[in-house]
Amino acid sequence: MKLAAIIPNPKLTLAMNSKHLFLLLFSSLLLGSCSEDPPELNLDPETEILVNILKDEMNSLGKNPLSWSDKDLVFLDKLAGKSVIGLGEATHGSAEFFDAKHRIFKYLVEKHGYKIFAFEADFGESLFINEAVQKGNASEIEGLMKSKMHFWTWKTEEVKELLEWMCTYNQGKSDEEKVHYMGMDCQFNTFHPSLVMEYLNELNVPFLNFADSILQLAETETQNNFETFSPASFNSYLEELEALQDSLTAHKLALVAASSEDDFQLHSRVLEITRQVSEVRYYWQTQQYATNYRDKYMAENTLWLRDYFDGEKIVVWAHNGHIADMEYGITGMMGNYLSYALADDYCTLGFLFSQGSFTAVGTEDSQHSGLGVQVLDTIPKENSLNAIMSYTQEPAFSIEIKRLQSYLNWFVAFNKDLQYFQMGAVYNNKPGDYYSTFDPFYFDYLIYFDKSTASVLLE
Repeated sequence: MKLAAIIPNPKLTLAMNSKHLFLLLFSSLLLGSCSEDPPELNLDPETEILVNILKDEMNSLGKNPLSWSDKDLVFLDKLAGKSVIGLGEATHGSAEFFDAKHRIFKYLVEKHGYKIFAFEADFGESLFINEAVQKGNASEIEGLMKSKMHFWTWKTEEVKELLEWMCTYNQGKSDEEKVHYMGMDCQFNTFHPSLVMEYLNELNVPFLNFADSILQLAETETQNNFETFSPASFNSYLEELEALQDSLTAHKLALVAASSEDDFQLHSRVLEITRQVSEVRYYWQTQQYATNYRDKYMAENTLWLRDYFDGEKIVVWAHNGHIADMEYGITGMMGNYLSYALADDYCTLGFLFSQGSFTAVGTEDSQHSGLGVQVLDTIPKENSLNAIMSYTQEPAFSIEIKRLQSYLNWFVAFNKDLQYFQMGAVYNNKPGDYYSTFDPFYFDYLIYFDKSTASVLLE
């Protein structure tokens, strides 16, 4: 443990004495009782120490992420060698989180050569959107988002601006220099079976009839969550998908000669994801939760993208819960799986907020009240991580968790069931239901916004 974890931090001691006294007197003389000054906080001594350490270590950021300068983001430079950087979100509908990830990706592209943005989005749908990104056709983005995207969460003005920037960035660049938008999720078979069939039809493979029968079954039964399948019939179905994959492998030389190595690998993966989706749907329907299939496969797809793009560095866009190095079931969350696979070559930036609005599906007494703007207008739970961060009275900042852990006060706080707020796509207007215990090993950094505003859905 660092020395700072055992004795008071000299910088903090100084800050709490002469420096703070000087600033207090100086501001009083010049500004008097300015009405815009933040309200005084009556904090208990232990909380005040935590807040002052946090203020001493944090990197202050403006409340508008798209206006962050390169200088604001230099803290990312120490992460620039990582193969995969996970960017989280505490809701699926906060504009600040989305704009921050846009700005961070832009920085990592321009300063450190990252090329892939892998979303918590359908793999098949992303192929259509990425084609427009590769061609630099920004005018096609909104239409493709509306017609191809499954999740309302990404059909927003904020994501559209990101994708349009990616199109603009790619204009006039060689294929090697271009950035890519890719999905790595596995919840739908809307496009996967037809994409495989189109590929096989064009090349007129000798096993077309077999491929067509099993892929039609995959598309139809995925929509029904394989509800009529017994364990035996589902295993037989998986064996047929595996046999189709074996047929592709057996004819690889001919398929590569008639298309390309990249085309073969891509469509082989699409077929693999067809199987992944089937398992995710079937095991969810049968309530077999011991293995977290979805996160396991999202991690595998992320690693596949790294190999497919010849080791290019990847930024991942997903919920805090997915990117976190969190154990869950046999395989853990996606971040846990990636952490085991990549060790120090994977890092995470979680996102938190305290109050404001966000887009989500409202619920009341287990009944959905519709998609719209939800509001969190109560102060954070007492002694929660969100509350402590709000006491800094900063609109936004980043903080390295390891830096906080090096202080005894924060080390103790992290081991006292410190809680934090986050929710996904559904909100019941009961904030207390969305607090859980924070583990400092979940994330390498946190980016905090005091106020959240709702993402803007495409009309």
